[in-house]
Amino acid sequence: MRPDAPTHAMHLLSFFLQLYILLVATQVAHSQSTLSSNGLTTAVEWDEYSFFILGNRTFIQSGEFHMWRLPVPSLWRDIVQKAKAAGLNTLSVYFHWGLINPRPGEVDLTGINDYQPFFDAAKEEGLWVIARPGPYINSETSTGGIPGHVAWIPGNPPWNPYNGELRSNDTFYHSAWQDYWTGVISLISKNQVTNGGPVILLQIENEYYNGPGQNQYIDQLRQRAVQLGVVIPTFVNDAGEFNNLVNDTDLYGFDAYPLSASNCGNANPAVWPAIPTTWRSYFDATVPGKPHFFPEFQGGSADNWGSAGGYANCRELVGINFQRVFYHQMWADGVTAENYYMFYGGTTWAQLPYSQGYTSYDYGAPVDEQRQITAKHGELKLQSLFLRSFPDFYMTDLIKTDTTTVPNVFITQLKNPLSGSSFYIFRPNSVATTNTTLNFQYNIGQANTLVPQNGGNLTLLGRDSFVIVTDLLFGTTKLQYSTASLLTWLDLGGSDLLVVYGYAEMPYEMAFELSGTVTQTVTGPTQVSGKAMNGTYILNFSLSSGVTLVHLATSNEQITVLIADSNAATQLWQPTVAGSGNFANYVGKSASTPLIVSGPYLVRNASLEGQNLALWGDVPETTNVEIFGPKVLASLTWNTIPVRTLTQTGSSTWQAVIPFSMPSISLPDLESATWRFRDSLPEIQPHFNKFASVPANQTTTVSVFPPYYGEPWILYADQYGFHAGNLVWRGTFVHNSSTTTPTAINISSSGAVNFAASVWLNTNYLGASDTRSRTNNDSFVISDDLLVTGENTVVVLQDHMGGDLSGQDVCCTPGGRARDLQQPRGLQGYYLVGRDASSQFTGWTLAGNFMGENNPDTVRKIYNEGGLYGERAGWHLPGYNDSLWEERTPFQGIGKPGVGFFRTTFNLDLPEGYDIPLSFVFDSAVGHYRSQLYVNGWQMGKRIANIGPQTAFPVHEGILNYHGTNTVVLSLWALGNGTADTAIPSFKLVANGTVSGGVGGITTNNPDWRELRGNSGVPL
Repeated sequence: MRPDAPTHAMHLLSFFLQLYILLVATQVAHSQSTLSSNGLTTAVEWDEYSFFILGNRTFIQSGEFHMWRLPVPSLWRDIVQKAKAAGLNTLSVYFHWGLINPRPGEVDLTGINDYQPFFDAAKEEGLWVIARPGPYINSETSTGGIPGHVAWIPGNPPWNPYNGELRSNDTFYHSAWQDYWTGVISLISKNQVTNGGPVILLQIENEYYNGPGQNQYIDQLRQRAVQLGVVIPTFVNDAGEFNNLVNDTDLYGFDAYPLSASNCGNANPAVWPAIPTTWRSYFDATVPGKPHFFPEFQGGSADNWGSAGGYANCRELVGINFQRVFYHQMWADGVTAENYYMFYGGTTWAQLPYSQGYTSYDYGAPVDEQRQITAKHGELKLQSLFLRSFPDFYMTDLIKTDTTTVPNVFITQLKNPLSGSSFYIFRPNSVATTNTTLNFQYNIGQANTLVPQNGGNLTLLGRDSFVIVTDLLFGTTKLQYSTASLLTWLDLGGSDLLVVYGYAEMPYEMAFELSGTVTQTVTGPTQVSGKAMNGTYILNFSLSSGVTLVHLATSNEQITVLIADSNAATQLWQPTVAGSGNFANYVGKSASTPLIVSGPYLVRNASLEGQNLALWGDVPETTNVEIFGPKVLASLTWNTIPVRTLTQTGSSTWQAVIPFSMPSISLPDLESATWRFRDSLPEIQPHFNKFASVPANQTTTVSVFPPYYGEPWILYADQYGFHAGNLVWRGTFVHNSSTTTPTAINISSSGAVNFAASVWLNTNYLGASDTRSRTNNDSFVISDDLLVTGENTVVVLQDHMGGDLSGQDVCCTPGGRARDLQQPRGLQGYYLVGRDASSQFTGWTLAGNFMGENNPDTVRKIYNEGGLYGERAGWHLPGYNDSLWEERTPFQGIGKPGVGFFRTTFNLDLPEGYDIPLSFVFDSAVGHYRSQLYVNGWQMGKRIANIGPQTAFPVHEGILNYHGTNTVVLSLWALGNGTADTAIPSFKLVANGTVSGGVGGITTNNPDWRELRGNSGVPL
């Protein structure tokens, strides 16, 4: 029903009057608040409630994204847009010291290390950025991101007995971080909000502790950042409620992971602990007058080698119920700045994982490893749009915590001291069970109204939570209360439109301040009843699936309510429309949110110019859409293509059909493809030419871990510049008629948890060491027939599974994880059993990644390759000439313990305008082998077939060439003798869904063999 002109004019006058009052109230709130800053800028300030960004009170709703875990810069915008579509206003990002500073004196901010395209995308899409350069970042990456050359600096200070001088104010370490810090802080400084960029906060270090030399170290980092131009606030993130470094930076927060990641790995996602209730009191006591800030809050869970459940279990464990219960509890504790770790996890490709983490870093995040949105993305959007739409929530006082009025229900009331609106957060007192449903009534609001008023109960499901909002002004309308969840609001052709949602078939009640006779019009599947009571109009409804529009009109007021069941609500999108000025795309600064779009898989962006609406997004099928908001539309485009089916269905409501045509997708059958094979263990041959090997002849070490036995050489890989990937040790000893025959070769090998080693004497395989321990001590029995007269060769092939994460445990008693950050990778003991000290080994060589810290691949960076002969020779690279290799498939295998390389090439010609995630999938059968997957030279997966769990390895466009030739290489390291140990049973390339849309413009950068090996004297 449309108002007549005089009524409409009155409505507009009322609207602008209320808007003026709201603006005045906002200014008063701003002026009456005691704002704090760091004294360097007022662009980012705070009070005891929340942050102010460029003068606007802001609830920081952030998600974590590591660009280096998506090594295709063209796709970074895809994640940024999906974060914006989820209603986030901020992204938090880690930098990776080890990638950026691969050797002393070199700072590499090119390619996947060049974050400027990300900063530009964030600014253009309207997202703030929290910069977290470490230097130590944890994040389940090798040595917490500390480069190998830094992890090996000398020192043994008393406060840090296993980590040398790391993360202290010691001179060695101070010198080590200067180049990295100068490079990344200069980039961050250039992109600060004060310079027109998106960066609003800078983290100093990560999850660290008070201690001798440590507080001073934090101060050194901060002071150097200020010298480099940083004026935005700095902060630390404590690893928990430990009161560490509270006053060492401008702001303080702590990280919280309430659910144990071990429950993913144990295939037990049903186990929940009690909900913490100390967050508010801890913040109030620790940082009074400052916002309650979680720099990391659990958004999923990491998973480890040997997991029984994998990330599917993590996604269930930390699923939408977890989001509703624990995220609402954060709100109940006054948190107004929260960063969910992770929003997109991605892939810990190459040698980047730490010792317990496998390749996938899906994390059970809202956007999965293949960049597909999940149900968690939907729930996050429901919460984020609520936060974006109702700024009353940014400034609340705790009124009460009620655990007694309603048995088994935990209730928190928050109230805005200026507007008087209240927020009641309900959850079960206990989350131990999932099947308990609680029904009750409760008194709420300024009128202390018992709701529901018109019969029935509030319903709280097990492991669930909901928020009831009371006394809330949106637009010119006063909402007295709603037991349905609020999503957002907007102006719908002169009528205030409130969007709410709830569970299908459950009852809900809403009450509005409306006087006079009310005309109610309902369009949609949900049956709605209305009742006027003393200037209040009450709606009651039990939700049906889909979207229902309720229009309420009096002689001088109009209200529209869009009601959706929770599933339909996740398909509601409220894209931003750019305004003007330097921050044109930021909601709260210039951008507007004038429409709701219902139906698509994803709406990325929108522009509204006059009567012309343009939408960009993705659909997996022909999709019916509804549009709410624009009063008049003359045209609609979807991804720049005109949509001819646009039809007006009511005042400011429209429908259209977005067409979808399933493209023809042709993928190669890798099991019938032509593969070529070459042995990759020439080191066991007597006349090996020592290609890309170095003498392992050092006799002293800075390590605090002395060798167990064996002399005189120190066989620690880091000392020779090799910090990741496979290592090949080659030792020699002399045997003749005058020497004693040794009875065994004893080797103590170290490679971190989950590593393995294989040992050969001459060309004879002695066996494997594979116990999932950090260090294995093995004696390999030998006999005289295995020896040759003259020089004999022992070859030890081992993998380096990455550094551990003990940097965050530096506070702790020596032992446990803290032992491993600088524990050597290599041979901590070597001995010929049965021989005296004068008749031992005569020398050793070592092969690691090609040229070690001077690796020439500046595109894929230093972690991409290990020390297998095929890697050193570049057999994994595109463009290598394998025409003389034997035709053999990995499914035939190598027939015995050893190492083989298998290569194949294929062409792809996938359709433009679609996003088609692809994965390479290994057979899940158990075998005693380890395989690495190289795609166009990028190491995108490690399959350990006797540990698992990962079998599917997503590889994105940009690594894969979707419109040209691709090279796939599998290394096969067989540690056992059985058929299942020496061959890969199956290997496929599969598509994991197809949507039309995407970001487009994806480029590849895959340097080939000629560029990286052709002029290096590498033998063919």
